[in-house]
Amino acid sequence: MAGYALNYLALAAREVEPVCRFLGESLGLPRADIVVQGRTIPFFGIGQAGLAVFDAEDAYLEEPRYPGVHHMALGATEPAACAARHSLPVTSAGAGPDGKRFVVIDPAATVGIRTRFIEPLPIPANAGAAYKIDHLGIATNDNDGTVRVFTNNLGCPIQSTQTDIEIRNVTESFISDKYGAVYHARPPQILGGLRDVFITIGDCELELLMDYDPRMKPKDQLGEQEGNTKGDQSAIAKFVARRGPGLAHVAFATRNIDALLPKLAADGWRMIDVVGRPGGRGSKIGFVHPANFGGGLLMHFVEPQVDGGYGTRQTD
Repeated sequence: MAGYALNYLALAAREVEPVCRFLGESLGLPRADIVVQGRTIPFFGIGQAGLAVFDAEDAYLEEPRYPGVHHMALGATEPAACAARHSLPVTSAGAGPDGKRFVVIDPAATVGIRTRFIEPLPIPANAGAAYKIDHLGIATNDNDGTVRVFTNNLGCPIQSTQTDIEIRNVTESFISDKYGAVYHARPPQILGGLRDVFITIGDCELELLMDYDPRMKPKDQLGEQEGNTKGDQSAIAKFVARRGPGLAHVAFATRNIDALLPKLAADGWRMIDVVGRPGGRGSKIGFVHPANFGGGLLMHFVEPQVDGGYGTRQTD
């Protein structure tokens, strides 16, 4: 496999117990309690990776400790040698989950994405309502720099790129009781947008989300389906301004989003979406409200399209 694969993703929560109930009971992900520096931390297997749920103030997490997606750990049999081979500066090292050796990479070298290399940690997984991590959302102001780190240096391939634009079309009308009606369409106005790059790390992707370049021109048929690209752009810009570039959300792949979202609502979870809406790469998406977990931790679901190359990546 080219590049590196995600071994586990660290979630930092103000309220750990609701996150565990959501992942374990509502999604049916298998749980393994693993010792991390003398404390027992819940890990949940999903696809080829794991989700570790930490209290937002846990000392294993380097500062600043915000609730949300804290760091990703890529598997490497020799973590320190791996970082040296790629000329990535290490800020700390130690023994992590189950005593596995790890190194922390300076986030300045990874365009703000908190990244660790760790000896591979086996985490049991099975297929359920969510069968793998679809992608990790990265809020950034430098797509090109991130590609240089993860693709050019670490060898993780680009899966696809896309541009999301929300457009307003305005038509003027001139209606006369004597001369009839004349209609004049103004040029489309771009309200907002994002430039996306998807980089493969194992069985999921990094989704780089960067504000749309206004020098680009609108394309035919953009902005005709429902969605809120302008709102997405605003959220990314606010995240970067508040926290700097880095991990913003985690998305889980599901095979039937319109069955899953109302089930989660029936389980008592507050939902932003109860019906899937159009998302990137021809998918349908739906968001869970972060208030369920004390705020700050953003998760959503993706039903990939099944008739193209993206859909064929599904695994059991």
